[in-house]
Amino acid sequence: MRTERIALLLAGAAMLAAGLLQTARAAQTGDSMSVNFRGEFVMVTACTVNNDQVIDVAFGQVGVNKVNGTNYRQPIPYTVDCKGAADSSPLSLTMSGTAAGYDDAAVTTSADGLGIRIEANGQPLTLNAPLETTLGALPSLKLTAVPVQDPIKTLAEGTFSATATLTASYQ
Repeated sequence: MRTERIALLLAGAAMLAAGLLQTARAAQTGDSMSVNFRGEFVMVTACTVNNDQVIDVAFGQVGVNKVNGTNYRQPIPYTVDCKGAADSSPLSLTMSGTAAGYDDAAVTTSADGLGIRIEANGQPLTLNAPLETTLGALPSLKLTAVPVQDPIKTLAEGTFSATATLTASYQ
């Protein structure tokens, strides 16, 4: 019985040593694998927004006590031209600017407490976040701008201005 136990121990030790030797050998010699890369070149045409012209939105005279996020809404007249792209091409529209702390869709203005909210089809368009659509859907995508007030500020008379950047990209 004792010799069987010793024989089993020796056999187990031999198998363990063989396994460790095999692991050590694999670690020493390493292993390699080929990696294949594939892709496709496509012609991407740059989109032009508003024929590379500045878009001006004039609010005229705005009553300081009538700013409520509805009054004085103005259309943002824009065009996007992606020459050669199909109407089904996915398109991202992004309005970039400094967001007012009280409204993620409102760009800050030069007047304290006043922001200009950007809307897409009547819904707030979060600044600096892409709106995913298609090139063919653009004619029905209406962008508007509307003055909004910081709820903890009182507006004062004076002029105001704001700046944002409209970017269109497709793939």
